[in-house]
Amino acid sequence: MAKPKRGDNSTEPSEAANQFRFNLPGLIFFSLCLMVGTILVSSRLFSAHPKEISFVANNIPDPDQQDKSTYTRKGAWGEMLLQNIKLERPVEYVVGEVRNVQPMTWKFPGMSVAQVKELFAAGGLTAKQAETALTAGQAGTQGNATVVKPTDEFLLALTAEERQKLYASFYGRNVYVLIDYPYVFPKDSIETIYADERLHPDDVALLKKLVFRSGDSTHLVDYPVLLMNIPTFERRVAMARALSRQSAVLARLCIRPDSDIDKIAGYWGRMDNVRFTNLRPLLEALKELPSGGTISFAYLLPPFARERLYTYPLPPEKGEPNRDCHWSTFNFSSVEPDNRYNDAAYAVRYIESNFYKIEQPNLYGDIILFMNDRQEIKHSAVFVADDLAFTKYGNSHTQPWMFVRISDMQEHYPGLKLSYLRKKTE
Repeated sequence: MAKPKRGDNSTEPSEAANQFRFNLPGLIFFSLCLMVGTILVSSRLFSAHPKEISFVANNIPDPDQQDKSTYTRKGAWGEMLLQNIKLERPVEYVVGEVRNVQPMTWKFPGMSVAQVKELFAAGGLTAKQAETALTAGQAGTQGNATVVKPTDEFLLALTAEERQKLYASFYGRNVYVLIDYPYVFPKDSIETIYADERLHPDDVALLKKLVFRSGDSTHLVDYPVLLMNIPTFERRVAMARALSRQSAVLARLCIRPDSDIDKIAGYWGRMDNVRFTNLRPLLEALKELPSGGTISFAYLLPPFARERLYTYPLPPEKGEPNRDCHWSTFNFSSVEPDNRYNDAAYAVRYIESNFYKIEQPNLYGDIILFMNDRQEIKHSAVFVADDLAFTKYGNSHTQPWMFVRISDMQEHYPGLKLSYLRKKTE
């Protein structure tokens, strides 16, 4: 490297910075220094962070790589690797529904218009509000039931407190499906909807006007009102998809070189229509790998559950069964679904004949029931392992079959008591 001299006739200021020129050997040496320095800095940066975890890859994260989203649990089931995920309805399923939004219709079986008016008052509405809701043309009779078609103006005028109290008074009366099975956003998960970049700010503002708090959750009942007041088809689709988002759990079974396959078989192999013998060669192969590996829990499910896991049903055709939680729970170990579980009386007789109560679920296939104060079953699920259950919320086609945490289910059904059943052995 040579430092050039400034000539006497130079026009540059005397304070000018030094300038350097490289000859060829100097340039080569300088380039090599840069390359070595870059390699050293990069190695330090990458070594400061844990390696990336690919959940679907055949590996198991070390304890220091686990967090609240990806973690392992050990027990009688062996070792399972869990990861939090979010499910959304496919856009193809949403399009038809959004194109044909049906206005809300409330049906009050066995009640006269006067009795419905009293129920409105019990739900906290003023006499004027009740009169507005039951104005001629909006209320009528259908058989022995009173039918009310509330206007958007009436519904949009309700405060969050009025909305919560009114729908609480309707709950359990089969007035409207979303009153008994509303959109539920546990804790502060509604904030992720508000922050969704796909949504127009005006649509988010409308959503905020229609939701209400119930316990630790946020509920939405007036879904049709929301969609019908969003001006464009594209924005309605975006809102429908965002609201369909459900928290679920992705689960895999870990097999390490020291895993006890016989013990694992003792837990998972007891389920009807799960042929654990067919799985053993795969598990033995994973055990032979230097660090072991994982397989999806789908391998451990009976055909009915395996075919539906993480999927959404199509809208039901006329005459098709209600694919609700009970239909899903009691068909869990089936090869073909038995639609008699849609009959509440049959389901009760089936439970009484085939199950007995237990204190806590700890065997694959135990049944989890959510009961109200009248000992009515409002929700059910199948225990899988640890805090994991297989379920479907409600009878709506907007809800998927999935693995969820029992603690998360409790947030969807606040105020209900848990009861547990185990199938009788032959």
